[in-house]
Amino acid sequence: MNINYFILLPVIMPIVFGILLLLFPVKNDRARNIINFIFVLINTAFSFMTFLYWKEESISVVRLFGDFTISFRIDRAACIFGVIVSGLWPFASLYAYGYMAHQERKNTFFSFFTMTYGVVMGIAFAGNLLTMYVFYEMLTLVTFPLVLHPMTKAAVKAAKTYLVYSLGGAAFGLIGLIFMMSIGSVDFVYGGCIDGESAGSMFLLPAFVLAFCGFSVKAAMAPFSGWLIKAAVAPTPVTALLHAVAVVNAGSFACIRLIYYIFGTDVIYGTWAQYFVMSLTIITIVFGSSFAVKERHFKRRLAYSTISNLSYILFAATIMTPLGLTAAFAHMIMHSLTKICSFFCCGIVMEQTGKEYVYQLDGMGKKMRISFVCFTIASLSLIGIPMFCGFQSKWRIGVAAVSDAQPLTIAGLIALLLSALLTAIYMLSIVIRAYFPEMATVKEGADNTEKKAQKKNKNELSSNTDYKEHCVPMLLPVICFAVGIIILGVFWQPVLDFISFIN
Repeated sequence: MNINYFILLPVIMPIVFGILLLLFPVKNDRARNIINFIFVLINTAFSFMTFLYWKEESISVVRLFGDFTISFRIDRAACIFGVIVSGLWPFASLYAYGYMAHQERKNTFFSFFTMTYGVVMGIAFAGNLLTMYVFYEMLTLVTFPLVLHPMTKAAVKAAKTYLVYSLGGAAFGLIGLIFMMSIGSVDFVYGGCIDGESAGSMFLLPAFVLAFCGFSVKAAMAPFSGWLIKAAVAPTPVTALLHAVAVVNAGSFACIRLIYYIFGTDVIYGTWAQYFVMSLTIITIVFGSSFAVKERHFKRRLAYSTISNLSYILFAATIMTPLGLTAAFAHMIMHSLTKICSFFCCGIVMEQTGKEYVYQLDGMGKKMRISFVCFTIASLSLIGIPMFCGFQSKWRIGVAAVSDAQPLTIAGLIALLLSALLTAIYMLSIVIRAYFPEMATVKEGADNTEKKAQKKNKNELSSNTDYKEHCVPMLLPVICFAVGIIILGVFWQPVLDFISFIN
């Protein structure tokens, strides 16, 4: 049997498993978690086996009409995205077992959570734009119930917003798909599949811009980022899924495919279309960081940080050079690992203490040592401190921008430097409050809620109030992520070598 047919297993198995879990719920939580985790590990093993033995041959599954098929293919770009997803998913599942232990409707939650694994792998392994679009739409359908899961008014509102944004973005993405189908090719080919005659079409650049904006909705590019902040009401495993592993990376990956594998840089580079989409990414970088500084809610501050850092990826991609492509994937790897670590630390703190706001975290570093050590490591990586993986990816983006040496890319580099400064402010302010509460004073003009919270924190610090970090399924993943951040920061070259040969 052709080894490439194994591509279908990591895509199909999680979807089938999730449907079966939905139809035949397992009442015993422990039994369900064990079965689910074993299955996730098996699926990850199949995924890595396809990465090791892949051959760049397209596998057609369903012929829809004419020459257009649902097909799958693994190239180096698919490997990079697939490794991120399949590598992080077992840890995300393990964390979810601990976090959801006292939640309701766990069978429903884990059925859609597992189905999302398969759908995202479908996006990674898609052999053409049509296949990617189909799974991109499916991703909205399987993640919508996860955002809705708490069933509170805020969750219902957030789920509706997420659905509207996602379907609207998909409609714009469909424009790009229809344009490519009209010229006869939707296959992913490095360098693009636009022929000379189609390159002169007056609809080419508008179709690219609309499609890019459509797919960038899931990447939370301004002005399409509103859904991401509201989705912070979802359980932390879902938030991490949306912000670090699946949805946002799927949006970034789709934009990369659109630029380098469909339209091609030769026909987009130096046009108004490139300048337009690059300008949006630069604006989003500064927008996300600026609002993160002002945001007082712990999880929403990280959500704004996600908006900013995702546009680092998109900015690098819109440079439209080989260095830009390498930098985009490098930052995708870094951001996935760093942001899932920070969100999981946030989830532990919020779940164990009930504290949701930054001004409630005074002194918590001394009471929840493991969580805040890991959060500090993630913060230093996100800022871009040397010896952490965040420095490596941000350096690559800066090198790509300087090498291009266009006025707009230099403006983007300035935006990156400004964002790094703002990132240091909004991340280290949390760390400083956690370890040095005496430095956190009540601001003049602070509302009564904040004043009461800070007074309560000081009383807790002087008392024997203890917050135990006792949930191993939640702690183990963040420890592994923190160690991974340091290892990648020191031994980055093998990863860079693999990305650099992308085609």
